[in-house]
Amino acid sequence: MSAPMRPHHPDDDARRPWRPLLAITTLALILRLAVTLGFEPLPPLFSDAEYYDVAARSLANGDGYSVQLTDGAFLPGGSATAFFPPGYSFFLAVPYAIFGPGVDVARLANVLAGALTVPVVYLIGARLFSIRAGLLAAALAAVFPGLLFWTPVMLSETFFTFVFALAVLCSVTALRDGRLSWPQVALAGFVTGLAVLVRGQALILLPVAVLWWWISGIRPRDALLGGGLALAAAAVLLLPWSIRNFTVFDAPVLLSTNFGYNLRVGHAPYANGRFIDPADLYDLVDEGENFELVLNDEGARLALDYALANPGREAELSLQKVRWLWSPDSDVVLWLSSFGRTPLSGSTESAIAWTAQLSHWTFLLLLIPGLATLGLKQPGVVFAGLLCLAWTAVHVVFFGEPRYHLPLLPVLLPIAAAGLLAAWQRVSPAADQAAIAVRE
Repeated sequence: MSAPMRPHHPDDDARRPWRPLLAITTLALILRLAVTLGFEPLPPLFSDAEYYDVAARSLANGDGYSVQLTDGAFLPGGSATAFFPPGYSFFLAVPYAIFGPGVDVARLANVLAGALTVPVVYLIGARLFSIRAGLLAAALAAVFPGLLFWTPVMLSETFFTFVFALAVLCSVTALRDGRLSWPQVALAGFVTGLAVLVRGQALILLPVAVLWWWISGIRPRDALLGGGLALAAAAVLLLPWSIRNFTVFDAPVLLSTNFGYNLRVGHAPYANGRFIDPADLYDLVDEGENFELVLNDEGARLALDYALANPGREAELSLQKVRWLWSPDSDVVLWLSSFGRTPLSGSTESAIAWTAQLSHWTFLLLLIPGLATLGLKQPGVVFAGLLCLAWTAVHVVFFGEPRYHLPLLPVLLPIAAAGLLAAWQRVSPAADQAAIAVRE
């Protein structure tokens, strides 16, 4: 005779989180695959997406990190480049080399990266808050429209969010029982180096981690030593790329040549707080000069001159950059429609834009009960606050775009999840008492 089946208890999922996590991750994979199959965006001409695709094709063909600039589009081959950090193109080059280059292959690679972000969100939430908060945060990440809709677009956001979330996870798990685990610190630095090779902004994670370790009780000396070790581990990945750039350009290009270009976007008479093409730089390139280096050097010079000469305008631009950074990312519609090359129906565009707006503001509202429940001194809240402040400051230096806040979601979603759980715990006893009263 078989033993009677024990009724399911809510704590079971907390004791065995891998079962619900597997289901949530599977859901994330299915949803991202469905969105990717439902839209077929093409990289717009002379866009970041086209550059990443072409550079990945060059790598897969054995031509190195190179792009050929023509009057009509970017093409594989040509001259060595470093205009964008190489990480995303290297990521795409692997499936390109195995399955052949193609936009569909890149989209599926994004599907995988997006789905794998979900268990990382769980681990961050479980480490900083609780297992249940981690599971709910993972569920939110699985269905969050901002993370879903960008999946088919060949921009670095989806892959970068995954790698950056891994770096965050390694940074917070390096602190255990009031001590730093030096192997974990080194791993955090190494993974942060990977993230920097995708987007340079990831480097701010190292000082944020050092400050958080110190606030969490680590002696200043040990926190600084941890920061030095993490930086050294990151340098293992970054130095070879910097040496390659110096060899190619005969100039000290540490990561990419778009530093000055991006500065000019944010500091110019025509600047509006978000991306706008700094067309005035193109006329400064003389025949025979390296196009990328001129844009980098002249962009930095003009941006600095403008910022120093216009302090009032700079204050106004700073506010605009913050507003754009934390705005709903409804302009994903433009990328899904390839800026008109693969048009969507009016109803589809409206539905996507409405969903992006609603989910964004709902998410921000959910942070309020989370912060109220956890308190501003809770370690996870402190880490998220430091990271958001540093992230915002970086984009005030350059410029803001709504999609640029996506990499912060793996840290912010657990706070919203904790708030929802706290609200449910307050409501649940009252609901149970009401049900008992009805039965009686």
